[in-house]
Amino acid sequence: MKLKILDNVLSDSVLTSIQEKIESQEMPWYFIENSARSWDAELIKRAPLNYSFNHIVLNWKLTSPTSGVFEVLSSMHDWTYSMSLILKDLFEVEKTYSIFRLRWGMTTTIDKPHTHTPHTDMHTKSADGTDVYVPHKVILFYLNDSDGDTYFYDKEHKIVDSVTPKGNRAVLFDGATLHSSSKPIEFARRIVLNINLVDEEKLKILLQKI
Repeated sequence: MKLKILDNVLSDSVLTSIQEKIESQEMPWYFIENSARSWDAELIKRAPLNYSFNHIVLNWKLTSPTSGVFEVLSSMHDWTYSMSLILKDLFEVEKTYSIFRLRWGMTTTIDKPHTHTPHTDMHTKSADGTDVYVPHKVILFYLNDSDGDTYFYDKEHKIVDSVTPKGNRAVLFDGATLHSSSKPIEFARRIVLNINLVDEEKLKILLQKI
């Protein structure tokens, strides 16, 4: 699945309303030591500049070997979910896909180029604790103009594509694609909404196998 990029995805009035909420000084941001793998203590030691800030709106968590639950984690859920459905429809994502995770992310400026860790988003654990990738699609929505490209990689971790943040731009890609954010230099901050979409029928089959 190739990258699909759309610009001017929301009306000016809707975009302005969202920017006022997310860019407000009252917006609660939470520090994470690694933007992709906050649980990896060894990686945090090796890459101290991989920190960022996030605000998780919706998360799916496995609660039994064959099922999970959705956790609403923010008062911003309703309007963030609604705008995510608009983006899903604009990209013509299949109706079998549902929104499983919504996360606002912010990286802040530093005085030199720095790229974060290549990763994929959706994972769960098998009964024996093995990490299992959950097939999914990703939509990234860029709230503001910024440098700090999103990079896409092949299996050898070589960069094969990139997208520059632009306010009101969105990109759709296969969640199996390794990708990473990078820090802005010319702009104070880079704000992105990460939307993870999962085919629920395929997920059921996967959970039965693990």
